[in-house]
Parts: sequence; structure tokens; C-alpha cells
Amino acid sequence: MKTISFRLTDKQHHYLAAVAKDQMRSVEQLLWMALSEGIPYMFTEETYCVDKLQCDYTDEDRESMAKYPLATPCYGTQYYGDHPWAEEIRGNVLADIEHELEQADSFDLQAEITRTNELHAQRKQDYEAKEAAKKEEEAAKKEQEAAQ
Repeated sequence: MKTISFRLTDKQHHYLAAVAKDQMRSVEQLLWMALSEGIPYMFTEETYCVDKLQCDYTDEDRESMAKYPLATPCYGTQYYGDHPWAEEIRGNVLADIEHELEQADSFDLQAEITRTNELHAQRKQDYEAKEAAKKEEEAAKKEQEAAQ
């Protein structure tokens, strides 16, 4: 679980807290809602590229990886695309209300990053071995043709 802090003027905080109160939310819950809505809105016509973790790969991602062995699945590369990682933040509100937010963070991020990096390293190694075998085969074929 990570905590993010940022600065607001007293006036900005006053209005943010007032909106949160009006919506019967804490400031933190209001910000979770704003992030989950704001990221997709902000990146409707802009793109970004953030590599996905292996646990977030879709069937489409796996098909693409099979077709393009050096490509890695990313979020944010499509105009009007989905941003499920940001939309998932909305769920923090309910988890917080039900006092389950801390339990929801039992995910071992570093292990998943390592697992994802190992997958891509293996994919790259397999691709390079396949390319080297192709070159050897072509060289042997040229050598055989030259001998005839």
C-alpha cells in the first residue's frame, strides 16, 4: 500500500473538503473517484505507454505477443481506449467503507514485475535463437548451392 501526498492551498483544500462532504465522502474517497474518472477523460485523445504486468494480459495481448515476439502489451496506446488500471481505483471507495482496503493490497507487486520481466527476457531469447537458427540454415543452404 502506498500513500501519495500533494500540496493544496488552504482555499483549494476548503473547497475540495466541502465537495467531499456534499457527496458524503472523505476527501480521499473523492480523490479516488476523481482519479478513476479523470484518467480516462484526460487520455481520451492523448496516448501514453505503460507496460502491462503479466497478470493483466488479455487474450488479445497474448495473441499479439505470439504474432509479434518482441512487442510487450501496454496500456494507453489507443485513442479512446480503456484504462482499467485507473478505473479500478474506484473500487477503493467500497473497499475502504467495508474496511477491506488493506486486505486488498496483498498483491506482491515486485514478484509480478520480476515474473513479467522474466517472461519478456525469455521471449527475446527465444526470438534471437530462432533468428540465429534461420541465419544458420540460410548460410548452410547458400553453402550447399555454391558447392553444386
